[in-house]
Amino acid sequence: MRVGFDLTCIKHPMGGYERYASRLLDALVRTPGGQLMVAFTERRYGPRLVPPGAELRAVATLPRFLPKVLLQDQACWPGIMRRARIDVAHSPIFAGMSRAPKPYVLTLHDLIPLQAPEAISRSAALYWRLVLPRAVARADVVITGSEFTRGEIIERFGLAVDRVVAIPHGVEARFAPVADEAALAAVRARHRLPARFLLFVGIASPRKNLDRLVRAFDALSPAERGDAHLVFVGPSGWKNAAFAAAVAASPVRARIRHLGVVADEDLPALYTLACGVVNLSAREGFGLPALEAMACGAPLVCAARTSFPEVVGDTALLVDPDDGGAVAGALAALLAGGAEVEARRQRGMARAAHFTWERAAAATLAVYRAVAG
Repeated sequence: MRVGFDLTCIKHPMGGYERYASRLLDALVRTPGGQLMVAFTERRYGPRLVPPGAELRAVATLPRFLPKVLLQDQACWPGIMRRARIDVAHSPIFAGMSRAPKPYVLTLHDLIPLQAPEAISRSAALYWRLVLPRAVARADVVITGSEFTRGEIIERFGLAVDRVVAIPHGVEARFAPVADEAALAAVRARHRLPARFLLFVGIASPRKNLDRLVRAFDALSPAERGDAHLVFVGPSGWKNAAFAAAVAASPVRARIRHLGVVADEDLPALYTLACGVVNLSAREGFGLPALEAMACGAPLVCAARTSFPEVVGDTALLVDPDDGGAVAGALAALLAGGAEVEARRQRGMARAAHFTWERAAAATLAVYRAVAG
C-alpha cells in the first residue's frame, strides 16, 4: 500500500503541526504492515522532515499561503499524487484538498479558526471558510487528536460518527526529566533563567489567555511569589495587544520574560527546570505542550476546558481561566510544592507514558487499511 503523505505546507518550523506530522511519519515508516509512505514536501525545508525508509517527492510550491492552498493544493496536488500511484492520500495538517484522490484521509487538529476567525489572518480565514468544508466533505475519514474535537467536527459538519476518528498524539522519548546537571546548567545559562520560574510554552495568541496569566501572577502575594519569575517560550504570534498591555502594567514586570522561539532540544530541560507549566488556553484541539511537560515531570496548571481534561486527567490543577482568583491560587500551589503537587507530578509522568507515536501510527495505519478496503 502506497500512502501519499502531504507535507508541502511546511516551509519553516511550525511548532505542533510540524511535530505531529514529522513524528507520525517517522512512526508510520517504522510500523510493520507493508505500507510505503510517499512524502510530498516543498524543496527547501521539507525534505529534512522525511525519515529514511520513506519515498521523498520534493515539489515546487508557491511561496505565499493563499495561492498555494486555494490554487495549487486544489488544482495540482491531486494530479501529482495520482501520477505517483498512491493507494491512500493523507493530508496530516490543515491544508486539505477538495479534489483529493480517493480514498482520502484528512487530519483536522481543531476548529479554532472557524470559531475565532478574528484571531487569524484574512487569507487563512478565507481558506477555512471556502476550502476546508469541501476538503472535509471529500475525506473518507477525518482524524483528530481528541474526543472533544471529534465531537466538535461531527457537529459542525454534520458527519456520520464513523467518519471521524480520535487518535491521540504521542510524546517522544526525549521528553523525560533531565538528570544531567551540566545540561540543565547550560540551558539555564543560555537563556539566563532564574532559579525558580513558572513556564508557558506555545505561540502567543489571544486564545492562550496570556494576559490573564500575567494578571494572576501579579495577584500573588509577595510570600506566595517569593523569588519566582514568569517565563514565556514560543513565537510572538499575532494580535497580542492585551498580552503586551498586561506585561507593561504589571507591578512585577521585571520578573516577566518572553524568550521567543528556543531550540527544540532545550525544551526537556526547560520543563525540568520549571516549578510548573501553565496553559490557560480558551480553545485547544489536543494540547501537545501539556503532554510533553507531563512527560518531563513538570507540575501543571491547565484550563478546565476543551481537550485538556481528556489529555491530562487528574494530573494537573484544572482551573477556570476566567476566574483570576482560582488561577492565582493554582499558581501559588505550584510554587509552594508539597505532597499533592508531587503526587500529581508522578501521576503525570505515568500517564504520559501511555501516549506514544507508535500507538498513534498503528491507529492511523488501521484507518488507511479501512478506507483502502
